[in-house]
Amino acid sequence: MDSLQLLNTHDPTSFYRKGTRLSRAETVGIIVSRDYKPNVFLKFDIDYGTGCIPWLNQETSHHFSRRCSSEMATDFASQVQLGVIARVRGRITSYRGMLSLTRAG
Repeated sequence: MDSLQLLNTHDPTSFYRKGTRLSRAETVGIIVSRDYKPNVFLKFDIDYGTGCIPWLNQETSHHFSRRCSSEMATDFASQVQLGVIARVRGRITSYRGMLSLTRAG
């Protein structure tokens, strides 16, 4: 997916590419930045070759509350390190006016 070709409407949850509405995406790239606040969120930027896209995981989300949240979130955060190649998928959203992927259950 080339995120630079996605069009956003006035609705921050609607994105289109070549007339097709997209809601989820998957990409592979290198983690180039990381911001982790335990029990709050994990955010990192992934460089997928054409550009960078932020990936956001709210640890307070319902996804983690249904599972063993603290252990799962801590384990995942320990794997997300700068320079690591990662495959991520998530819901296409707008975060602070920029296209991003958000953890989807």
